Amino acid sequence: MDTVDTSPAESRAEAQAIPPAERKHRIRAEVRERRRSLSDARRAADRDALTARLVDLVERRGARSVSCYLPLPSEPDTSGFLDWATAHGVEVLLPSSLEGHRLGWISPDGTGTVTGAHGISEPRGELLPSAAVGDVDLMLIPACAVDEHGMRLGWGLGYYDRCLAELERRPPVFAIVHDEELLAEVPAEPHDSPVTGVVTPVRTVVFAPVD
Repeated sequence: MDTVDTSPAESRAEAQAIPPAERKHRIRAEVRERRRSLSDARRAADRDALTARLVDLVERRGARSVSCYLPLPSEPDTSGFLDWATAHGVEVLLPSSLEGHRLGWISPDGTGTVTGAHGISEPRGELLPSAAVGDVDLMLIPACAVDEHGMRLGWGLGYYDRCLAELERRPPVFAIVHDEELLAEVPAEPHDSPVTGVVTPVRTVVFAPVD
């Protein structure tokens, strides 16, 4: 598996000496800057390639229900995949930010979006409890970065870590990132949740066996 170093300016040993919270902060800053620098052409090409990867994953898994997300401008663009899922009758649950940094899930009704917490768009539709996502066939979730062992680094608010930790039944979970964000290692703390696999515009990597 091709990977990139978590901290190009430092050796692995030097990076290990830095507290996990600081290492996470540095990786997040690097990813934000890299994402801001992407050209419109690169974003469009990545969107189309990512759509093909996600469609292939869903079809190979035979998934008829998934969780996904409405992309922010800086995030890997799932809009093409969401259009495909709607056209092909794949049920999609999209996240809603609740109090206490917890997630609810919305079954979109197709009537547009509203502005939710943190200024993030959320679809109109029925709001379901956090546990509802445990019934989908496949979870597709955002991330800042993922390492080659399957450890996911989020953005620091813990929404998805809490959601995953509280599920009685956990479907296969695939994080979506740009290919440069599949790293050799990300710092992990006890509350961090690993993922089953990762999808980038370039490749799909499975870290854990999928039933």
